[in-house]
Amino acid sequence: MAQDPVLLGPNEDVPGRPFTSVAQIERDRSILRAMLSDLTGILSEIDAGVRTLAPYKKLAWKVRGRTHRLLICDEARLRAHPRPCVVGFFGERHAELDASALEEANTAIVAGFADHPGILSYSSMEMGKGRWANMVLHQDPIDREYWRRNALHADAVKALSPVHYLNVRIYNAELGDSLSGSPTIRLLRTKYYDYSGSVPWRAERPL
Repeated sequence: MAQDPVLLGPNEDVPGRPFTSVAQIERDRSILRAMLSDLTGILSEIDAGVRTLAPYKKLAWKVRGRTHRLLICDEARLRAHPRPCVVGFFGERHAELDASALEEANTAIVAGFADHPGILSYSSMEMGKGRWANMVLHQDPIDREYWRRNALHADAVKALSPVHYLNVRIYNAELGDSLSGSPTIRLLRTKYYDYSGSVPWRAERPL
């Protein structure tokens, strides 16, 4: 039976669960900023005429041997939105497990973005030692609720996450400006999942 989430205070650490450390919040924000920089860099290349990019065309490249991925769903709405909403995902995988099922599910989930027009872009960054970060920009808060109910996404969360991940952090956030400005990332809430025990441990922290 799933445990009700623990409510954490703004400065509260959880003994024995270092992935919930308050110090981790600013590190995660810096990673989200790096993925945002990747995105704005690609948009600048499009503006300069040195790159063309079709909708839903996934880009992938390596930085110091680690994979970065980016997909722009709707460039016009992404550029025009005054303050896109953000979902940030940080997961630590079981490094010894074959991740092919997880990667196949992720490919199918990303392909399904075309059926959810509120999703504007998707970014992913390999952090090393089984750690990955993802960032999704979307139009409105309700878009993430629609996405949570997507069958592929819901099945992956239920069946694959407890097997392949040791722990997960998910941020709800928003940009402080459009992508044409110099947007800051305002973190609103963090959800924590620990899959190391027989029953998943969950917590939430308003920010």
